[in-house]
Amino acid sequence: MKKRGPEKSNRENGTSPGSITTQWWSFSSLVPTLAGALWLWIAARDGTAVLLGALPGALLLGTGLSGLLWDAGSRTLQYMALASGLGVVLSVPVGGVLDPVIGLVLGTISAASFLATGYVSLGEDRRPSDVPAPEISPGFALRVATDEVMMCAIILTTWPVAVGPVATRVRREASEAYPLFEEKGWLAKPATYHKEPPPLGEPAIQPISHRRWEIECITFDSLYEPRVEEPGRERWLARRHDPTVYAWTLRHPDGARPWLICVHGIRAGTLRRNLSLFRPDYLHEELGLNILMPVLPTHGPRRTGPISGERTLSGDVMDSLHTGEQAVWDLRRLVSWLRRSEGAPAVGAIGHSLGGYIVALLASLERDLDCAVAGNPAVDPAHLFWTNAPAIVTHSLSAQGMQEDTLEELLRPVSPLALTPLIPLERRAIFAGVGDRVVPPTEADSLWHHWERPRVGWYQGAHSRFLRAPEARKVLEDTLHAAGML
Repeated sequence: MKKRGPEKSNRENGTSPGSITTQWWSFSSLVPTLAGALWLWIAARDGTAVLLGALPGALLLGTGLSGLLWDAGSRTLQYMALASGLGVVLSVPVGGVLDPVIGLVLGTISAASFLATGYVSLGEDRRPSDVPAPEISPGFALRVATDEVMMCAIILTTWPVAVGPVATRVRREASEAYPLFEEKGWLAKPATYHKEPPPLGEPAIQPISHRRWEIECITFDSLYEPRVEEPGRERWLARRHDPTVYAWTLRHPDGARPWLICVHGIRAGTLRRNLSLFRPDYLHEELGLNILMPVLPTHGPRRTGPISGERTLSGDVMDSLHTGEQAVWDLRRLVSWLRRSEGAPAVGAIGHSLGGYIVALLASLERDLDCAVAGNPAVDPAHLFWTNAPAIVTHSLSAQGMQEDTLEELLRPVSPLALTPLIPLERRAIFAGVGDRVVPPTEADSLWHHWERPRVGWYQGAHSRFLRAPEARKVLEDTLHAAGML
């Protein structure tokens, strides 16, 4: 497959390691190394502690030594954080089985190892020159380590495109899709891949009360179907819950107000998570906006398996394509409903993580959108998958002839870096955390360059709690002002 690919302005060029790598905390890998050795020593001394101590001990020692002897890659840091967290949890039963003092010592050194993981992650930082340097502190290191655990959990719970017939099927579908996409012109002109969705008429609306909020739950039939000739169509349509779209609204009773569509990230999609992420006390009450929180395909009540979004951006290229296309299809129908039925004077969109990626897509496909704010956007899913997936997955796909550029090429129709934004420059914006380890700041920086350097806010933080950052709030409010929504 010939390589066309989206822009990589700062993933491959213009990056700098930052000055923090020369500081004393570059040797923080000593802490998990010592913690691992202590866990294994305790386990070896008492057979009753072997089952509890072997796993955190082996992981801590192995990842700690890797950090000392080589550059600690993303997988190493994720498992280092996971092992540290396991050490803290397992120190409690070890203290009960052996001695409370031993449990306290193991818990303390495991907690120190968790904090050290954050410092190691910051010490391994490779950021574009446009991105401000992290301001190192214990609190920042703790948030970064939490990011590593979060990313490890996402990777380990993603439906495994790993070995045998599954990898063979992925390769077969990619081989079938590539000539079709070339023939249709979808690789050369990615926007033409997306079909025009029908306007949304009157969805079902059910009022519910949640804590102090009066919320409406909206449901309607998506009507989305992959094309008959596309590989993976039947598998996608077999998802029994995806056809029904869910969204929650918070509206003001005093006439028409601007609406802000708030798009969640991966593993979210429940009402509780959406309210926690998008803070209605700020967006709805303080800024005075009506807010609409849709559920993305395969997430929340639309999921098929036990885990929300378990196969989203999993390396299964056709599923990733159909996720992106259906998500934008559903959102465009919601925009039409807000305009036609709700009389919305203006409609904007904000997304976080996977939601930032979807909002960046929406900004390039929906002309009736007044502004778009992409937060911590995961705009290069092929690279994120290939960087973070377990080695057994990438090796299995490589054995089938699948490489990162293969995924990247076929994902062009749902790549914000291959599409042209339709929203004016002053009404599109980006924000991201300089220490984000779930979606590295290189992703936001690439979108910033592709979007011709719009308003951007870099906050001193990691992946979560973005609406508490003053830099993110300022970018959002300035963009809403530019769109006449405040």
